[in-house]
Amino acid sequence: MSENRGRPKENVEKRMKFTVDYGDSRWHYDLNKWPNGPYLVEQLDTTYNELERLFKKLEKLKEPKYHENGRKQRITKDSKKKMELAEKKYWTEHYRLFPNERPKRRGRKPTK
Repeated sequence: MSENRGRPKENVEKRMKFTVDYGDSRWHYDLNKWPNGPYLVEQLDTTYNELERLFKKLEKLKEPKYHENGRKQRITKDSKKKMELAEKKYWTEHYRLFPNERPKRRGRKPTK
């Protein structure tokens, strides 16, 4: 390993704004805005964006809600229906992207 010997370089400018491209994502850095890492990550492959959005929506609906005094709110028929609809949309999108993971149909074939 070489050591830094002698006089240090003068007038060294540190790049404060730059972008790194990783093929499927683009990372934007601005060290003035956020010195610890990228402030924005763009996903260029949008195949799974809808699935991820539906998953986050479903998790938010499953999360319990509370009153101001700390008591848990009851689950209404409307919220159950929203949860079922979100879950159905999620699994529809999941099986569209991953058709080999669809569960096999069991039982007798329907008669005509």
